[in-house]
Amino acid sequence: MSAEPLSGGGRVAPGRDPAQAAGRPPGQPPERTPVRRLTPVRSVPAPTTTPLLRPGRHAAPEVDGRPATPAPPVGTPGAPAVDAARRVRETWDEVEPRIDELADWFAALLFSLAPDTRALFPARVTAPARRLLRSLVLPMSTVDRPGELRALVEPLVREHRALGLGAEHYEPLGVALIGAMRRFGGGVGGAWDDAAEHAWVHAYSLAAGPMEQAVRAAGDDATPAVVEGTVVGHRRLSWDLAVVHVRPDVAVPHRAGQYVTVEVPQRPRMWRALSPAGAPRADGLLEFHVRAVEGGWVSRAMVAHTATGDRWRLGPAAGRLGLDPGSDREVLMVAGGTGGAPVLALCEDVARRPRPRPCTVFLGGRVPEDLTVLDRLRALAEEHPWLAVAAVCEDDPLDERTLPGTLPEAVLRGGDWSGHDVVLSGSPAMIRATASALLLDGVPLDQIHYDPFAD
Repeated sequence: MSAEPLSGGGRVAPGRDPAQAAGRPPGQPPERTPVRRLTPVRSVPAPTTTPLLRPGRHAAPEVDGRPATPAPPVGTPGAPAVDAARRVRETWDEVEPRIDELADWFAALLFSLAPDTRALFPARVTAPARRLLRSLVLPMSTVDRPGELRALVEPLVREHRALGLGAEHYEPLGVALIGAMRRFGGGVGGAWDDAAEHAWVHAYSLAAGPMEQAVRAAGDDATPAVVEGTVVGHRRLSWDLAVVHVRPDVAVPHRAGQYVTVEVPQRPRMWRALSPAGAPRADGLLEFHVRAVEGGWVSRAMVAHTATGDRWRLGPAAGRLGLDPGSDREVLMVAGGTGGAPVLALCEDVARRPRPRPCTVFLGGRVPEDLTVLDRLRALAEEHPWLAVAAVCEDDPLDERTLPGTLPEAVLRGGDWSGHDVVLSGSPAMIRATASALLLDGVPLDQIHYDPFAD
C-alpha cells in the first residue's frame, strides 16, 4: 500500500521496512535519499562570580552526619569552571533516575532553611521542586560555556520571580541543593566525594551569582514576572487532547520554539510548561495543544475542565529550542504528538525569513488524531518548496497518508542525516530514542538539539 509521507519539497526514500529498521542484515545498508543538518549555539563573555553560600547566614543542613560545605570565598583557589561543569553533568546523570526522591529531599531542606518558601509550593511539592531543581542545575552545567550561561540568566530569573523567589532565596536554594546532592550523589556509583562537592559549590556560585544580581538590579521596574490572560477558546479533539486559546492582558514576549509556564485556576500553584503552537502573533494570542497525561493533575484539568472565560496566569517564556542563525546546514525536525507545536512555530518563523534553509519534518503519533499540527504543516509545505513533511503513525500501519513504525525507525529509513542540524521535540522517551538512533547512525552529538528544561 503506498504512503504519502512527504508534502512539499521532497519524499522519504523507500528503504527498510519496519522489521529491518530495528537491525539491518550485516553488510546491507539502508536505501536512502540525501538530505540535511543543525549547529550548537555557544559563546559570550564570562559572568561575574559571587559567593552565594556565605557562612553565618544559613547553617548548612547535616546530611549523613556531615554539614554541607560552604562555597570558598572569592579569590581563593577552586575548581575551574570547566571541571566544575563536567562534574555537575556527570553527577547529575547518575542521580537523575531518582530525581523525584531528590526533589522531595531538596524541598524539605529548603523549607527548613527558608520557611517562607513553603507557601510558594502546592501541597504536593514533587513536581514544582523537580522543576526548580532543574532550573538550578541547567545553568550550573553550562558554567564552562559563558555565552550559553548568559543566555539562560534572564529567562530563569523571570521564571524564579514568577514562582515568588527573590534574591534572598538563592543562598538557601544553594545550601539545600548541595545538601540534597550529598544525600543522593554517592548512591549510584559512589561519585560524590569532596572534589565533587567543591565542584558543585563552585558551579553554583558561578551560575547563581548572575541570577541573584539580575533579580536585585531588576527591582520593581522589571518586566512583569507573571501576566494574566483569558481563555477565549477551548476545543477537545479527543478524550485526552484539547486546543486552548488564551489572550494575555499584556503580550508575553517569546520566540518561536520557546515555552511559557502557566497556572490554571483549577490547580493553583502548580505551574506547567506549554509551547505555543505557531510563531508569535501580532495580536499576542497564544494557542496551546494539551494532552492529558496519566496521573497528570494539571494536564487533565486543562483538557477536561477548562472553560471560556477562565483566567490563566502566564509566566515568562523560556527554552532553547531553535535554529542557529549562523548555520547554513539543512534541517531535520522530529516531533512527537504535542511536540509538534514548537516545530510548527519554528517552521512558520523560518517561512518569514528571506533565505530559509531546506527543512524536513517528521511528525509522529500513535494514531492520526495525535498529529494535531499536520494539516497546518502540510499547508505550509504546499506554499514553500524548502519544506518537506512526513507523517508517522505507530499504531495505524494501514493508513495510506502516514508512514508505519516508530519515529526513530521512520527517520532512519528517510535518509542520511549526518550533515543536518537536528531538532527534537516531544516526550523525554521519544527524544532519548530518536537521539540514540541518530547518534548510532552517524549524526554528531553537537548537531542534535532539544530542550533539556521542558519538564
